[in-house]
Amino acid sequence: MAANIIDATTAAPELSMTADDAAMIDHLPGEAATALARSLQRQERQVIARKVLSAARIGQTVFLDMLMSDTQINRHVDDGPDKAATGKVSTALGISVAQAKAWMMFSFLLSKLPTVTAAFLDGDHCLERIRIIADEIAILDDDDVRAFAETRALEIAAYNQADPTLREQVVEMVIALDPDGAADRREEAAERDQSVRVRRDTNGHCSISVYAPGEMGAHLAARIAQLLSERICARDPRRRGQQQVAAFADIQGLPGGRLSCQCGRDDCPKAIPLPEEPADLDPAVGLPDDVDAELAAQLEFPESDTSDDTDTDDEGESSDADVDPQLALELVVDPVGEREARLERYGVIDDAHAAALIRSGLVTVVEFPGLEVPHTGTTATTLQRLPAAWRRPDNPIPATPIDPTGHGGYLTPPKGALTYRIPAWLREKIIELDGTCRYPHCGRPASECEIDHVVKFVHRDPKTGGWTVEFNLMPLCTSCHQRKHMGLLIPTMLTDRAVIWRDPVTGETITTYPR
Repeated sequence: MAANIIDATTAAPELSMTADDAAMIDHLPGEAATALARSLQRQERQVIARKVLSAARIGQTVFLDMLMSDTQINRHVDDGPDKAATGKVSTALGISVAQAKAWMMFSFLLSKLPTVTAAFLDGDHCLERIRIIADEIAILDDDDVRAFAETRALEIAAYNQADPTLREQVVEMVIALDPDGAADRREEAAERDQSVRVRRDTNGHCSISVYAPGEMGAHLAARIAQLLSERICARDPRRRGQQQVAAFADIQGLPGGRLSCQCGRDDCPKAIPLPEEPADLDPAVGLPDDVDAELAAQLEFPESDTSDDTDTDDEGESSDADVDPQLALELVVDPVGEREARLERYGVIDDAHAAALIRSGLVTVVEFPGLEVPHTGTTATTLQRLPAAWRRPDNPIPATPIDPTGHGGYLTPPKGALTYRIPAWLREKIIELDGTCRYPHCGRPASECEIDHVVKFVHRDPKTGGWTVEFNLMPLCTSCHQRKHMGLLIPTMLTDRAVIWRDPVTGETITTYPR
């Protein structure tokens, strides 16, 4: 959105709409090229909006004509008007029927969202971000609530986050505004859409598609990560994706599919020791023909125990003792109710879903952390916790830079501040506070990022550089971490953990926010 970039004063050069434009663009200086690209980007968004709505109007006209006509063909074709409408859009614009249907459905959602439609036509946001907003908030039944959600969703979309992060932030708002509806939609989706599909693919492979509860996917991801951590060393030559497929084969019990490291080293730290030879024979296997019968009669085998040792409660049902404590997923809850519950490796969920997971024993409940802001003369703030993205416009106190020295507002270094290595508890807190990589438009989960000092830590004299404290740390993925250290953008953290990134050449700024 234009408001997110300030001091952009360079005028965009005009295009002639001829083949000479390529030569002209090729000779533009950097700032002029930037101005031109931004101008064309907005025009492109405006054109795409009108194209999509016009395409939907083509289909709508055909659809209504078919409904009004009472022909024999129309009566004997299932969904005849719909098929006629999507077919007409497809042939008129040379696109697939699936694409035509998607545009028509998208246009139908926009018909309930006048504010979002206006922003779409004005070129404020690209098609994909408008689609994310429409998909998530058009389901709200109350007109006033939906109108409020439109405005807030467009404000959230201006936060320079990646598309998946935007979707999760809008979903969190919808759950908060309509918790009962969110629970109902989850149950309806289970009845309508849950499935497992295995499709034959090329090169001896297949595609596996599963629509299942979020906790199942989160648990599978955690189990795969656990297996790779336990059994694969850094020298394994396979790509990460290959390792994950091998772990999946192990989990589903594929014969011969036990995951093991392929580094080939005798001293591999993750090698699985060979099982010891059994001391006794298994009676189920049988004895060779040449074994002496008298010897066979002397062999003693313990009787098999067929009793069920599973712990039960008073009602005879299995307890949660079989849940692997190493695989208990974290369920993050906010004790003051500013944020919705968040399931590790999945995202935000409704309260009824969270309560069911707690009862199941699958999750470990932890509280969303509060902010630790030293209340000095320069950093005083009343913000104790980070609100959900959709609640941020309600915060009456504008955030200010926390501390340009990188000391996080402290006058004297607290314990551990002068040590470069970040303790595990502080790392986990930063991950939970920020959620994703803090570089503009990057959506890499914070758990997969490096924790970076906003102001550089000075090893030769730690007191003079940035300290290892909460308000001088942020998650950056490896690539963005390298971009930051190349000096492409200079970060400044605010008291609400927003980060202002400044271009040292142009002076332009762009702000990113915690998830």
